[in-house]
Amino acid sequence: MKRTGAGILSDERGMALVVGLMFILVLATLGSIAYLMTANDLAISSQYRAVKQAYGNARAGMTEARLRMRGSKTDDLFLGDPATGVDENWSAFLCSTTDWSTTDDPYYTSSSKNYFPTAASKENTSKVVNSVQTDIKYFVHLRHKREHDAEVLGHTTTNPHYYDGDGNLGVNPASSPGKVLHYGYGDPTDRTRLCQFTTSSTTSFKPVEIITAFGISQGSIQVLEMEGIMPPGPPIVGGIYSKGNVTGNGSSMVTDGGDECGAGSDLPPIYTLTPAVTNVSGSPLLLGNPPNPVQGTSDIDIQATVDALKDNKDVEYTSDLNGDLVGGPDDFVCVYSDTSNPYNVGGLKLQTVTGYGVLIVEGDLTLGGGFEWNGLIMCTGTLVFNGGGAGINIHGAVLANQTVDINGGVATHYNSCMVAKALSSQSMKLLVLRDMNLF
Repeated sequence: MKRTGAGILSDERGMALVVGLMFILVLATLGSIAYLMTANDLAISSQYRAVKQAYGNARAGMTEARLRMRGSKTDDLFLGDPATGVDENWSAFLCSTTDWSTTDDPYYTSSSKNYFPTAASKENTSKVVNSVQTDIKYFVHLRHKREHDAEVLGHTTTNPHYYDGDGNLGVNPASSPGKVLHYGYGDPTDRTRLCQFTTSSTTSFKPVEIITAFGISQGSIQVLEMEGIMPPGPPIVGGIYSKGNVTGNGSSMVTDGGDECGAGSDLPPIYTLTPAVTNVSGSPLLLGNPPNPVQGTSDIDIQATVDALKDNKDVEYTSDLNGDLVGGPDDFVCVYSDTSNPYNVGGLKLQTVTGYGVLIVEGDLTLGGGFEWNGLIMCTGTLVFNGGGAGINIHGAVLANQTVDINGGVATHYNSCMVAKALSSQSMKLLVLRDMNLF
């Protein structure tokens, strides 16, 4: 049958409707895809921002924890081990929020002390916000490194991460994690394995601390972990310690090994390493326990302690000085001088200087009248006291790697509190930093 013009027009109109609907469908599909892609990009962007923020929060928590490991247990903000000595099971938390649970922390164990230190109690066990701020969300777990921790990181007897000096070379499971690892000079037969060690006796070196920081942001948790130590101080065996001979002249010399602050044990006024001897004249005043010089076998590694502390220097002396004030009663600092760089003829000479903290000199040191120091003095060369005029006054302890000559008005008083404050004011030394999100 022959089609009329109206039928043809009707077909064309129907086709236009179909094409139009298909075009609308394509636009709708493209719009849906664009919307989904945009929404997905926004979600990824939001998640990325949350991860980056959580990572930054973890860094902030680690920084606060490191700073608050300094000081002593009498300080309001102190986070370290409050025990006398080292408590193997010590652990502590720093929290800027309580928006977390122990299940978020894979290192949590009920066998540890799990303190939440506050100004009122360093042994508080109730979960509280104890950060100095609450705008950044994190919680931080602090603990001593144990043998089990080293084994988790790959330590074996054939692949040693530390020197095992406690006499037990067995495996240490999580339920019995073994001894605390210290950082120092534990194995004299192998100088490559001296950074971390266990010991069956007391040591002047400090425990290795593990700080694990968990940053929180919009449901994301990022984890950073570091190993570090508080810089070790030397063992103190006398008010003045010398590996070489000590000579003293004049009745105005006072050397007192009795603990001036009464917090520790009284020591001999002068201790020399055998075969070095002490020879004093002019009836100086010698006090302590015993109240006379002692010759013994304590061979203190002064250079090793200097190496551990000098990176924390706050002030560096590059030439002789007459007149200075460094630090203060509430601001103990670390003063360092290397007399060979730049070269200083005759070593470093200081007079009319008042200081608080640690004074470290690589090379010879001569102290003149008007010198006063509160804390610890260490010299890798010869130490000379020339106390004419205003005299010399020291409250703390003095160690020299060679000889000590004392002339004129010199008064040294052993003070364990000043030594401890000088050492505890030093910053934690970073050994290892790990991004735990990569493991």
